[in-house]
Amino acid sequence: MPKNTKNNLVLQGSILALASLLVRLIGMLYRIPLVNILGDEGSGYYGSAYTIYSFMLIVSSYGFPAAISKLVSARLAKNKYKEAHILFRTTLFFAVFIGLISSSIVYFGAEWFTNFIEIPKSKYALQGLAPALFIFSFMSVFRGYYQGMNTMIPTAVSQIIEQIFNAGFSLLLAALLLSRGLEYGAAGSSLGTASGALASAVFLVFVYFVMRPMINGKCDSDIHPLDSENIVYYWKLLMMTSIPIIIGTSAFHLTNLVDMIMFNRALAFHGYSTTQISELYGILEGKYKIIITLPVSIAAAMATASIPSVTKSLVLNDYDIVKKKVDLAIRSVLIIAIPASVGIFVLAGPILELLFTNLEYIDITTSILKLGSISVVLFGLSTISIGLLQGLDLLRLPVIHSLISLVIKIVFNVLFLYVINTNLYGAVITNIIFAGTSAFLNFRSIRKHIKLKLNLYKTILAPTLASLIMGCGTIGLYTLFNLKLSGDMSTVLVLPFAVIIYGVSLLKLKTFDIEELNVIPFGKFLQKFI
Repeated sequence: MPKNTKNNLVLQGSILALASLLVRLIGMLYRIPLVNILGDEGSGYYGSAYTIYSFMLIVSSYGFPAAISKLVSARLAKNKYKEAHILFRTTLFFAVFIGLISSSIVYFGAEWFTNFIEIPKSKYALQGLAPALFIFSFMSVFRGYYQGMNTMIPTAVSQIIEQIFNAGFSLLLAALLLSRGLEYGAAGSSLGTASGALASAVFLVFVYFVMRPMINGKCDSDIHPLDSENIVYYWKLLMMTSIPIIIGTSAFHLTNLVDMIMFNRALAFHGYSTTQISELYGILEGKYKIIITLPVSIAAAMATASIPSVTKSLVLNDYDIVKKKVDLAIRSVLIIAIPASVGIFVLAGPILELLFTNLEYIDITTSILKLGSISVVLFGLSTISIGLLQGLDLLRLPVIHSLISLVIKIVFNVLFLYVINTNLYGAVITNIIFAGTSAFLNFRSIRKHIKLKLNLYKTILAPTLASLIMGCGTIGLYTLFNLKLSGDMSTVLVLPFAVIIYGVSLLKLKTFDIEELNVIPFGKFLQKFI
């Protein structure tokens, strides 16, 4: 593979990873005011509907971009521009058909779905999400086509546009419709998702019309014969390529759906009302997961960014460099996940009071945040390990491990949610078990295939020690500030001090060498402090 091509692949992967990180951050941050608008009960309506929608999205169209990208890039590599464009057009019709079916199932089946999960009032939120399924199916073909042309910029920009419109319209429509009832406020936030998808689709279509003269010119000059003129042939190609991707992706996201169903139905089994079920699920989905998921999102972006670089070294058979890159990727995740875990544990209550206005269940929410803080580290490890296995071209292993972890989680769900009525605590404990099992199985496979030996001091001990120093300093400073200032002001003031304490501790403990700082964000700036 030519050097320029390899560098371009890494650059394109980095662009998509950066966009993914920005999108995740926007997605997490706008959920905080949304929770404040809807409250715990309304968040339960929105969260349960969104969980069903997310799974249906994955099953119906999530595999299209990767599949189309693979099929198009294979033809463009042979200068078969005409066939690549025919593939794009034929799959666009197929995607529209699939989108209509999936959105119809969700819209007309919303009442059945929401009754099954014991939150019937989330019906309107689920119906509000149905149009987004159709738009995403249509949009995914354009994203796959551009990625197949080896440009990630349209996809990256469209994702950012989508999330900005989603955030803005979700908050606006939720606030406007709230006066009609919580269920309608939740439906308003759902319509924001469709608005974001529509804005993104309009941008992608605009890009296509801008590029169309260039595409037509290349198609006109293409003299290669077509593999087939039968539209069904291309549909079969798409299905054969996308179904394995869909199955793999579905395995990762099946956990959320199973979790919600078991959690809600277990509460109903123990006699909770639909309102209580919605409130408790709203706490879990709207407060707990927002705080826990934010640092994990950064790990997910790092996992995405690590794939092209690891793959590049793997293609060159440079296994020593592969080991170093894997070690550095894991360390980069842990230096974020470990202090985040400690920070959430020591400041769980103050963080909740700072971010949310509805504090009716503050005690139980604080308790589950403290309990679940360790899952930040475990989910971070699980996420980066999935990315590394994909980079090592071991695509099937993370899927198998996720399914094994899910089966183990289901067993513990039965124990903690049905046999013992531990409600929110049980849900958090089984999430910890799932993340830990998944991370363990993934890393066992990584060590087996590349004989990985982690630098235990730099990767685990130094970040842990720096985090503990930060945690002690944070508690002391918060207590001191709280003597004179309000709780919220104390929290705001203590956070930058916590970052400084951790950063200085990390550098003094020599977690990174000078050479390693050259390849991490802001590394050259940090060299001054070593």
